[in-house]
This record gives sequence, C-alpha cells and structure tokens, in this order.
Amino acid sequence: MTVNSPTPGKRIENAWRILVVDDDPDVHSVTRLVLKNKTWRGQRFELTSVYSQAEAIELLSDGVAYHIALVDVVMEKQDSGLELCGIIRSTCPRSTRIILRTGQAGAVPEETVLNEYDIDYYLHKMDMDPARLFAVVRACLRSSQDISTLLAYGKQLQSFTKALQHVSSADDLKVFMGEALQFLELKHNCTIVFNYDLFAQPEAVIATSKSHQLDDRREVFHQALRLAHAERLEPMTEHPGSRVGLEEPHFVVVFEAREEEGGGAGRKANEDGSPPAALGGLVFVTDSGMRDNARRDLAADARLFIENWCIAYSTLRLRERLNQEQMLRDEMYQDRLESIAAMVTGVAHELNTPLGVARTASSMIGDLSDEVLAAIPSESVGEVAEVISDVRESVRLMNKNLDRAHRLIQSFRKLSSSQLSDQRTRCDLRAVIDDCVETIGPELKRNSIAVSVQSDSGDDLTWHGFPGHLSQIIINLLQNAMRYAYEPGEGGPVNIDLIAVPDANSFRIVFADRGKGVDEDIRPKMFEPFITSGREIGGTGLGLAIIQNILTNILGGEIACESSPGKGTRFIIDLPAECEDPQIDAPRDVYALN
Repeated sequence: MTVNSPTPGKRIENAWRILVVDDDPDVHSVTRLVLKNKTWRGQRFELTSVYSQAEAIELLSDGVAYHIALVDVVMEKQDSGLELCGIIRSTCPRSTRIILRTGQAGAVPEETVLNEYDIDYYLHKMDMDPARLFAVVRACLRSSQDISTLLAYGKQLQSFTKALQHVSSADDLKVFMGEALQFLELKHNCTIVFNYDLFAQPEAVIATSKSHQLDDRREVFHQALRLAHAERLEPMTEHPGSRVGLEEPHFVVVFEAREEEGGGAGRKANEDGSPPAALGGLVFVTDSGMRDNARRDLAADARLFIENWCIAYSTLRLRERLNQEQMLRDEMYQDRLESIAAMVTGVAHELNTPLGVARTASSMIGDLSDEVLAAIPSESVGEVAEVISDVRESVRLMNKNLDRAHRLIQSFRKLSSSQLSDQRTRCDLRAVIDDCVETIGPELKRNSIAVSVQSDSGDDLTWHGFPGHLSQIIINLLQNAMRYAYEPGEGGPVNIDLIAVPDANSFRIVFADRGKGVDEDIRPKMFEPFITSGREIGGTGLGLAIIQNILTNILGGEIACESSPGKGTRFIIDLPAECEDPQIDAPRDVYALN
C-alpha cells in the first residue's frame, strides 16, 4: 500500500481521500500526476494506492473512510474489481463514490455494471484524459458531499423527532425548538426569528443567540409578519421581505394554526363562527448573494420546522386540556365518593339494628331447637331428630350469612369513613388490606381472581397513616389485575405479601400476579399519565399515575414495578411506618396529577 501526499510519510489534514485499486503501477502514477496539484473547494487530494483485491480488502478492514474509490475491473481474476465493488458498498460509508476503470470495456456491458453494483462512473482507460478524469472525480466528490450532508441532516432530524417525544411542557418545547433554529442557522448560514403567535408578542418569540442581536428590530419583524397576514400572503411559502417592508436579503414564511377552542385575549371569532387561528411566521435574514436553489432549500426546512412546531405545540395544549378535564372529573368523582360514603355510613348504621336483631333471633332459634329436642321423650326423639337437624343447618347458614353481611357493612363503614377523613389513624396494615379484598370480593370472584394475603405472624403491622388512601391504592391494583393481568374469563392468583422492615421503620407491600406482564416499551413510563396498553378496552392510563401521586405526596412512600412479558408483574410498595401530615388543603387534591 502506498499513500501519496505532498509530504511523503504524512497524511493530509482535511484532504479528499481517494483509494486507487489497480494492478498496473503506471495507472497509479498517471492518476497521481493528474491530481497532484489539483484542489476542490480549497482542499487537496490524498491518494492511497493498492495493487490487488486482497490488499484492498485488508485496507478496508481498518475502517478508514474514503470519498472516492478508483477500481480496476481485471486484477487477480476477470471480475476482481466487481467483487471489490460489492465489498466497498457493504463496508464503506454510503457517501463513498465508486469509479470503475477497465482496459477491456467490451467484456462487461456498461449498463449492467452500473445498475448491479451501484457504480457512479465507468471509464475506459484508452479514452481517459486528464481533464475528463478530474471532471469525473470532481462530480463524484460533489455527489459524496451531498449524500453526506443528507445523511447528517437525516440523522439530526431523527434526533429531533426522538427528542420531541420527551418534551413535556411548552417551555421545554421552546428551548428545544430554539436549538432546532440554531441548527438551521448553521446549515444555511443565516439568522432566523420565529414568532409562533402574533397575539402574544413578544412572549411568543423563539430566537437564538444570533437572532438576539436583532432585538432592536424585533418590532419591525413583528409588524412585517402582521402585514403579511393582512395582505393574505400564501401560508407556508417563502416571500421576499420587500413585500412586507423589509430589506431584500430578508424572507418571511407565515402560517395559520387553527385551534379547537377559543384563543387568548384580544382574539375575535371568525365571521362564520369558527374558532380563531393562531397566526405566526418566521423571518430569516440571509446573505444577499444567496442563490434561488439555496433559498428554496431554506424555505423547505422552514416549513418542516413550522409543521413540527405546530404538531408538538398542539399536542402539548391538548395534553394540558385533557389534564384539566381529568382533574375536574377526579374532583367530581371524589365528590360523588364522599356523597356515597356518607350514604353508605348512614345505610350501614340503619342496617346494623335489623341485622343485630336477626342475629339474636337466629341464635334463639338454635337454642330453642336444643330445648325442644331435650323435652321430647326418648322414644319419640327419632321422629323429630331429622327435623331438628334441618333446623340447626338452616340456623348455621343463616348465622354465617348474617355474619358475612355484618363484616361487609363494617368494611364499607371503615372504607367510607377513612375516605372522608384526612386525619392519620393507627391501624393494622393487614386489616386494611383484608377489608379491601373483602369489599370487592364479589367482583374478584366474578373475574376468577384468587387473592392471598400473607404476613409473618411475628411482625408488628401497626401503621400510623391514612387507611383510605392506602385502600384506594390496593383496590386500584386489584382492579388493574382483573382488567389487564389475565385474559377475560381466565383469571388467576394474586399474592399480597406484607413485610415489616424495623431497621428502616417502614413496611413493604409486594403485590404480585402471574399474568401477561407489561410490554417492554410501556414499563419504563408506566407511571406517567395516559400511558396504557388497554386503550381499546377503555383504559385511560391514569390509575398508576394516581397511585404514585398518592404514595409520593400523601403517604411519603415509593412504588416500583418488575415485570416480564408472560411472567407476571410485581409492584413493590415501601411505606414509612409513620406518615407525615400532607401539605394539601383537602383529600381530593391528591387525585390531581402533578
């Protein structure tokens, strides 16, 4: 291998790297003579010479990138060069251009070679003169640079698109789009000012460090954009600044973004009653010598920028409105819950008396049946023994169901009273969870969910906290298990393990199912609002977000999730044994998402 540069033994910085593959040393010499003193776009040429396909393959394995490869067709074999072209395409950057040279042009059809091996030029050695060789090299370099630029822009655009997915607020979006403007300024060597809402000037201006130098002209740009809208200039099309009172090197692009709801202060509805539009635009200051094609490229990027802004900003506004609507729905839900809780408390109080009377009466029936049996002569006992046995079984069933009804009413009273109260109470953690399971027991049974609550008999599970909020967490998790963990009608087990952690003065609740698990793409963001895999069955994606909010802001705890598709899901909840008073005005605030 030989590297030909003006200073032997040294590589040229910022040079056009040319790989010459040919088994004829004279071809290397003449190529070096043609390009020795040539430059293109201020850069010289660096030639690397190899003399066989094998030597070229070894060189390419080092990972050095070349702008152009000049390849001979016939070397070790008749088609060594063609094979090498395939290797170059699979190992070199996509911007590498290939020029194929041969002294046996009739052996391979030119069109077949160009199409099959993605070759840029096909030169006959007999017809190649210095001017033509340099012209071909220069054209390939231009193509290589254009492809490199497109690949870089495509990569940058992918990065922008990916980053947009993680923007969570309008302020974040403004910062991000400011960086996108800087990218456009560097790409097109211009200065850009973007106003996304002419009704909110100057708050709605996104500018860069370069465009901040034009702050004294900001009002001029603002008036120019308003004039562009007043003159009804075609949206999303570049217009010379002279049409709206700006100097010739300036251009403007305006847009209208229709809103689903009424706009801000100062806006009037359209005559047809439709919502007003958010009017905006972009001003870019360019070099007076910018060519038409460069200006069109800039305008195309400007349109793409505006479209991305409109989509992202509208999405954020929609998300904000949905959050507000959800907060209102949560408040209404909590109001209904409080009303229901008050009603349940009253109903439970009224039912306790007749249930107590019924329980006493059933006990008396059992006692009376024993007395009747004892008073019957022994010779007649056999006749009534079967009747007495049926009475006793009926009394047993009656007592069992009366006791169950009493427990349910007590669970309702505990749940409703704790939901209405934001006061901390000392309670048994196991009892709170048992009450939740019993409260929605019929629903669990209908869905074939078998819940097992386990705790170490030696653990002290006395908790000083908010049982109502913990009840909502456990019930939400149970409802999630019924809805998402198992296929409809299939059901399965749910295990709830309670663990006291004395060293940390805390408790750990492990809630586990053996169901379908959580998809890999959802699990990292499953506690974010509106993230759900059950949209098609009515899921809103708010349950886990509310759970995390209650745990963090009210109970002072944490929640984590471990899950694998097909292997079930485990929620690990860590609770402090002593909860602090929350910094809220009323219990309902905890249901509003942060």
